[in-house]
Amino acid sequence: MSPDSPPASQAADFLLLGGGLASATAAETLRQEGAQGSIVIVSAEDRLPYHRPPLSGRILKSLEPSEPSLVLKEDDYRAWGIEVLRGVRAIEVHPEDHLVATDRAGTVRYGKLLIATGAAPVRLELPGAALGGIHYLRTVDDANGIHEAARTGRRVVVVGASFIGMEVSSALRQRGLEVHLVAGAPGVFAPLREPAIGDFFSTLYAEHGVDVVRSRIAGFEGEAAVEAVLLENGRRLPCDFVVVGVGVRPDLDFLRGSGLTVDDGIVVDRHLRTSAADVYAAGDVASFFDPVFNLRRRIEHWDNAVKQGRLAARNMLGQGLPYDEVSSFFCQVFDVGFQFVGRARGAPERRAMGSPQTHSWALLYLKDSVPRALFTMGRPALETAAIQSLIRFRTNIERFEPKLDQAGFVFTDIPVQNVLVLQGGGALGAFECGVVRALEEGAVYPDIVAGVSIGAINGAIIATHPRHAAQALESFWRDLAVVSPAVGNEPVRRLLSSMLVMLFGVPRLFTPRWYAPWASSTPGHLVPWTSFYDFAPARRLLEQYVDFAALKASPVRLLASAVNVETAQLEIFDSYVNDFTVDHLLASGSLPPGLPWTTIGDKHYWDGGIVSNSPLDQVVERCGAAGKRVVVVDLFASNKPLPVNLMEVLARRDEIVFAERIRRAGVEHGLLRDARKLVEGILSVVDAATAAQIRQLPPYVNVMGAPEAPTITRIVREAAMEQPITGDFDFSLKSIGMHIEAGLEAGRKALQGPQEPGAATARADGDALPVPPGMPH
Repeated sequence: MSPDSPPASQAADFLLLGGGLASATAAETLRQEGAQGSIVIVSAEDRLPYHRPPLSGRILKSLEPSEPSLVLKEDDYRAWGIEVLRGVRAIEVHPEDHLVATDRAGTVRYGKLLIATGAAPVRLELPGAALGGIHYLRTVDDANGIHEAARTGRRVVVVGASFIGMEVSSALRQRGLEVHLVAGAPGVFAPLREPAIGDFFSTLYAEHGVDVVRSRIAGFEGEAAVEAVLLENGRRLPCDFVVVGVGVRPDLDFLRGSGLTVDDGIVVDRHLRTSAADVYAAGDVASFFDPVFNLRRRIEHWDNAVKQGRLAARNMLGQGLPYDEVSSFFCQVFDVGFQFVGRARGAPERRAMGSPQTHSWALLYLKDSVPRALFTMGRPALETAAIQSLIRFRTNIERFEPKLDQAGFVFTDIPVQNVLVLQGGGALGAFECGVVRALEEGAVYPDIVAGVSIGAINGAIIATHPRHAAQALESFWRDLAVVSPAVGNEPVRRLLSSMLVMLFGVPRLFTPRWYAPWASSTPGHLVPWTSFYDFAPARRLLEQYVDFAALKASPVRLLASAVNVETAQLEIFDSYVNDFTVDHLLASGSLPPGLPWTTIGDKHYWDGGIVSNSPLDQVVERCGAAGKRVVVVDLFASNKPLPVNLMEVLARRDEIVFAERIRRAGVEHGLLRDARKLVEGILSVVDAATAAQIRQLPPYVNVMGAPEAPTITRIVREAAMEQPITGDFDFSLKSIGMHIEAGLEAGRKALQGPQEPGAATARADGDALPVPPGMPH
């Protein structure tokens, strides 16, 4: 313990600082994900975590004071063993000792720490700013103070025309107050960077009797309490009270001296980890790198707090997931609700759908024909969800732009991305090379390649050579191939080729350890082996064919899976998130006991095929399912006659171990459909205005806009019964060529649709479907 740090008075395996949405969501997620040990939330407010959005709307609008809904019920905390220290504030953090000092609960020792203390309102420093009757809104107590002021007062000035100011103005006007809204020179909703939106809401507010003033505030006037607001244009606005909403700043003061890196928030990496071990940050307080927009930012919205709290909890459990969500927020003013998705800054192009007059209106913000943000009100949830996917996955829609103005066009018609899933299978991976040649012949190009082992290596070459990968793949496979023995009997030749590789290796891929000089630190004892082969030769070959520095900028996103040897967790290396190196590919292909584990940093990895040889679930988790057209190249036949001898038993065992396993979500999608019917049934019996408001809420969009399962095409390598059990070791030039030709033929058949027994099949949720030649590219 450091000399200056206080002793611990209690301990928590998971300590969550902040009594808001991010902390409560993290606590819930920890238990849902199986976390063992104690969970403690430190809340500065003397109440359980609650939802804050109603504070500026529903609560102020109601005639009687009311309480916001809790994030979790009190019984939930009890059932899950989550302790909430209410009315307690963290005052110091000592990361080197894993200690947090508080003002009323002593010092707490933690195993993992989440900082989610949120933000505090920016307070004006102007003449008269210390007068009574000037309110800021952050907590229930703040909302109750404004509610009481509205009960006795009749005139209010709201300073700030962003989200808080707009909602407060609307709520108080609906209470019957005289409202002046000081918007400043930029006007209302300036962060949305669209004059048409500002004009629409300025008109809406004027129609409801709100005076929107485009001037800056100069100060306040009054004796003990505020009596008027003075503007820079010389105007004086008499009032009974004032509500200020000009922004917030992250709550960081207690971190002075902690050593944590801070820059407009707590700086976190893509996993929401801070600069200190075992310390994470989420929500309003976190400054994170946003891979969707390729910049560091901090977001102060409800949706972001939920997503980051959930992800931080999973990463505190060692799941290593990156944060790559698209931010969104919802706003309700008068009878109009809207949602805004993405980031408006830096997106100069605009495309409109619908019209504000009909209250069915959307504005799509684009940069170089790539959607970057969306303003939407009164539009279908499926459309909002589809565009959110386009933003998240940076999809170029240039070829669809002429259709946007056509009647009947819907964004769900846009295929978001093509996905190619490549399995591991040693020498059988040459079959994938032939499939890629067939896809390119049909002008089908992947946007995402997810691979395991040799499939990850093929995927890296595809990402390095987008739209013309087949030639590079064929060159790669012919470079690593070895000469086969001159034997007339083909099955014998294959078996002999495999045995020679097992004995002597593949010079450009892996070499056996038994021909290396023997060495031992103790006479009479052998060096302990952890593998039969050395993977080092592959490093030079991969560096020749893969431009690792260019992977992040490639239009093809590469996902490679590996399993952590020590934690047994499957991890995904993502070229758009990770700084991809040759070690990431070697890690994905380090299949024991043949090949050694690969070390990256302080972690050790084996082949991801041990857990899953078809990483479609990881694609959906990282890249979503909406609009995905997936091609799975299956190197191991699923259907095959019963083995008749021990050799065939061993071969069939390996085929079953590594065959495609794509989780079917039929039950889940059935429940989702039932939930949608229930929601629409409920909305059909409420009044139209309430139903319209509910249809704009983010949870409604998430449920009603949730994508169905992706369309899946399987291209299967049909193996001959006489193939030796060591076929994946047959790296002979002749066999490599045969695999490439077989893949080319199977790929061509798949694009045409199944025409004869044994042809490649296209499947969606397990049902055979033809793949049309016009598959999107």
